[in-house]
Amino acid sequence: MEVTLRASNGAKILVWREDDLFHARRAEAPLEPLQTCLGLDLFEIIADLARLDLEDGAQTAEAIELSRSAQRLLARAPGSPETAIHYQLGEDPPSTTRSSTD
Repeated sequence: MEVTLRASNGAKILVWREDDLFHARRAEAPLEPLQTCLGLDLFEIIADLARLDLEDGAQTAEAIELSRSAQRLLARAPGSPETAIHYQLGEDPPSTTRSSTD
């Protein structure tokens, strides 16, 4: 499963999880190398990829919130790796449950 995060500056970051490791890359740059980390460091990877300044309190808070949202969504997501969720800070996190029409 893959989550697409959108930062306030418009940057789109793809995040997915394999066991205890998170992988991320910029959506607009599929040929750039992946960044891999533990959940604890995901906010730093997101900040780097989205070009958020961790010296700025508001941008640090945004990176942390995007990281937490990605981790929550990936933790409760259905097992299908083809499933994709798109999330922008400030939106209600999407439901990962499937309806009977899926």
